[in-house]
Amino acid sequence: MQPKIYLLTGAVQTGKTTSLMQWCKGKKNVSGILAPVINAKRMFLDIATEEVFAMEADEAETEVLKVGRFAFSASAFEKAKKIIAESKNCNYLLIDEVGPLELREEGLFTAILQVLQNQTSHIVLVIREGLIDKVTAFFHIKNATIISKTTLEQL
Repeated sequence: MQPKIYLLTGAVQTGKTTSLMQWCKGKKNVSGILAPVINAKRMFLDIATEEVFAMEADEAETEVLKVGRFAFSASAFEKAKKIIAESKNCNYLLIDEVGPLELREEGLFTAILQVLQNQTSHIVLVIREGLIDKVTAFFHIKNATIISKTTLEQL
């Protein structure tokens, strides 16, 4: 079966990540990165190991990626990219989320490019509402299936 690309979309803070976390429970061969908000802080979650680490930069960090009012840890993004790159032999690879950083060729940009060029599993990209057209054009994504948290179970 040919691997497919799914774009999970919805408005900001509407439960896309939470729905993916619930969908992953009990499933084998699902890898990648989710970005839950825990105690009002943006975090990364390694799906395979369930390791959680801070996405937001602390005040002492000098290498930061800025988007609006947020300052993200460049080292955390490097770790997230490594997790994505090492996600081999899985049925589904999840990347949460593709947004303004990636459209500036920062954040998870290089990992996403690599995954799209060497697609061996189904890919689920989380993209907030309003960015679908920009992201698909920017990454040259064709024939993707757009899903929402309510249609997630079709996977």
